[in-house]
Amino acid sequence: LNYRRRIATICLFLMCLCACGQQKIHVDDLVRVLADEGFEDIRVKVVGDTLFASFEDMAHRGTFRGAAVAIEKMATEQPDLQSFHLVLTDYKMPQLIVRASKCGATWDVSVDRNMTHALEQLQAEKPVAASTGKLDIVVYPRVYLINNKLDHLFDYSIRIAPALAMNLWKGGRLTLQPIFPVLYRLDDYNSKRFIQIGTANLTQQLISNQRWQLTASVGFFDVERAGVHARVGYHAFRNLDFYIDAGLTGQANYDKMNGFGLSNWNRLDLMARADYYEPHTRLQLELQGGRFVYGDWGTRADVTRHFGEYAVGVYGILADGEWNAGFHFAIPMGGKRQKRKGFVRLRLPEYFAWEYSMSSFNRFWEEQMGELYDTQPDQNRSAHYWEPAYVEEYVRRMLNGTFH
Repeated sequence: LNYRRRIATICLFLMCLCACGQQKIHVDDLVRVLADEGFEDIRVKVVGDTLFASFEDMAHRGTFRGAAVAIEKMATEQPDLQSFHLVLTDYKMPQLIVRASKCGATWDVSVDRNMTHALEQLQAEKPVAASTGKLDIVVYPRVYLINNKLDHLFDYSIRIAPALAMNLWKGGRLTLQPIFPVLYRLDDYNSKRFIQIGTANLTQQLISNQRWQLTASVGFFDVERAGVHARVGYHAFRNLDFYIDAGLTGQANYDKMNGFGLSNWNRLDLMARADYYEPHTRLQLELQGGRFVYGDWGTRADVTRHFGEYAVGVYGILADGEWNAGFHFAIPMGGKRQKRKGFVRLRLPEYFAWEYSMSSFNRFWEEQMGELYDTQPDQNRSAHYWEPAYVEEYVRRMLNGTFH
């Protein structure tokens, strides 16, 4: 009897070894598939027929395309997998979790910010294909038009703004973006006639979880500001977020008479914002109020319609008794996939973003009322848009073949 028990124990032990060996090969194959597709900071773990993974997507345009591609690739590589739990990261910080499973020929997808269980599963896994220290050179076009002249139709400038961006560590990003004039018709005093510092700062995302986000930046911001900036975000409900932006900044621009000038960081910028996404109409509604860059107090309302990767919207501003309105858009520019093959990559931006301001009264124009600044060159309503309902819809549509 003891002899039989020993044989059974040995067989069970050998079966466990084989199972572990098969799972390791299984995981290694999946990591290879993801790395070949261009994903970075990859962690993968398989528990039964469920896959847990996290990765940074620097290859695919937008916030949803990479998740859909990853699920398709891994399901093809390992057909026995029944459930996928993917944590999507931005600057190595977790943003959303995508859960997907297939029922017959249809994919069921859900997206939210409850990432705790998946992150615990992946905690012991060593990341593969690190993004740290890799340099992106992104060439942004800058177009400026103003039609308030009486003696000619437009003042204009066309500029090129190559941004050098690098992930330093978890949540940390270094960006340098000089702006070079190419063609212009502007007044002599207009700073857009000269080389400018667009963005040159260190940004650190400190917190990103189910409820809270905290990001801090120090350096030069666009347009013509320098100082420190912090953003606190609170995810109140699935489609409703609240943000507070606070900055202590000074003017940073070029003057024809005195050259480059940098004032003291003594201007307090403070803005509170509510951001709601309505999934049935795909409308993003934003309402913000506070103190704008040049000291005027007021409110701004934006209504933006998302058409897949296109975002088109209108806005209105009321500041110190003056009003203004306009429209904005962000449209795809770079390829759907721009894979990084080495430590340096030259590419186009994912989106071209532009905003038109009516500037209906002279005071609004002369006093630079209703102005805000950006801390990153790719700050728009399509890039880095981590809204769960938006990502969920388009991952589902891509997996089920109704969006490409």
